[in-house]
Amino acid sequence: MDPQAAWQELLAAFAEQDWTRVQELADGLATWLHRGGFPPQVLTPPGLGAEGNRALAMAACKFAHQWAATQPPWHV
Repeated sequence: MDPQAAWQELLAAFAEQDWTRVQELADGLATWLHRGGFPPQVLTPPGLGAEGNRALAMAACKFAHQWAATQPPWHV
């Protein structure tokens, strides 16, 4: 997995209100992080370090998944 690409896709899916994709991406990235994978850089400029980025990415994945679960289905 490329966690940086997954992070960017998660942000794009959230902006597009593609809730199914948000949940998929949030689950995938959270699983990657839980298994010890390196985190994406979530803020620029860098400075948080790996643990700070991991904590923010995990919190964002949890929030995104929960938010998406409360939204109406996405339609094209």
